Amino acid sequence: MLLNVNTKTGFAERIRTQRLQFFGFDERALQDVLFKSLDRLFPDDELVLLMQSRYWQEEPDLMAVDKNGHLYIFELKAWESHPSNLLQVLRYGQIFGNSKYSDLDTWYKKTTDQSQSLANSHSAKFDVVLRDEDYNGKQVFVVITNGLDYRTREAIQYWRTCGLDIRPWVYRAYPGKQDEMLLEIAPFRVEDNPYEDIAEGYYILNTNISNGQADHDDMLNNKKAAAYFDPWKFKIERLAKGDVIFLFQSRVGIVALGEADGRLGKAAYQGNPSHPDEEYFMKLNSFQKVSPPLTTAEIKAITGINHVFMSTMFGLDADSGKAIRKSLHDSNRLIG
Repeated sequence: MLLNVNTKTGFAERIRTQRLQFFGFDERALQDVLFKSLDRLFPDDELVLLMQSRYWQEEPDLMAVDKNGHLYIFELKAWESHPSNLLQVLRYGQIFGNSKYSDLDTWYKKTTDQSQSLANSHSAKFDVVLRDEDYNGKQVFVVITNGLDYRTREAIQYWRTCGLDIRPWVYRAYPGKQDEMLLEIAPFRVEDNPYEDIAEGYYILNTNISNGQADHDDMLNNKKAAAYFDPWKFKIERLAKGDVIFLFQSRVGIVALGEADGRLGKAAYQGNPSHPDEEYFMKLNSFQKVSPPLTTAEIKAITGINHVFMSTMFGLDADSGKAIRKSLHDSNRLIG
């Protein structure tokens, strides 16, 4: 729901939501918008993305696995008030429900670097070790639908009462200024994350050491913030000049910090020409290493927030960011 509030009178008027056709927009255009914003909408701290499809073929738009190896199947083709919203995603369950670990691993390698296995990446992210047979033991179906599409939402309610784990991902479209459509959609979450929308100029960026030493060393040696592969690389694109970036090494803590220079760079991942422009980066000014590293326990004690450090990058509120920086300065941990 979107309310238009008169700040003088306190009177609130509900803005009417519309279907896509009202804006001359269709579901394919919506899919394109969502894919371009996937780094903001998809929870990489909760799910490992296996594949995404930009083609109109008989395959899911997104597939992912959670900490327990459960397979998440997303249907983003969102035909408003159309029965195929539900039937299509259930058909994917029929097609992919028997997929083995080897199948999931193949999809994952096509999305990222061929040298990275799903099992290793999953274990590094969630700090658990699954057997091959633990993967795809359960399927979770996610259907994106307009808030006005009550038929699809009623059907989802019915199938949930039958024991099927199917979830709506609801969006709402509102009229904006001329030639504008305001799109309201919350990031998909397995569990709620109260810190996901914070963007006040301070960020913690994972150095990707869990996938290999090279990425970590490159960031520290070349004084830069970087992320790799679609959609996570686009997080770097959203940094602004002067944003403070804390480089975080998994299982160690904050190992360096600097200020984004605001100029986006692109490069082949680890210099491999088969991965062109799969690295997005920004140079970090006023770069300093942190020794000894600031541990997760110390970060939580300083900020009073129980952060989860499995995301590629997440924002800190300004008070927390300033407190961390001050603590590093006062404890004489900054080098360079």
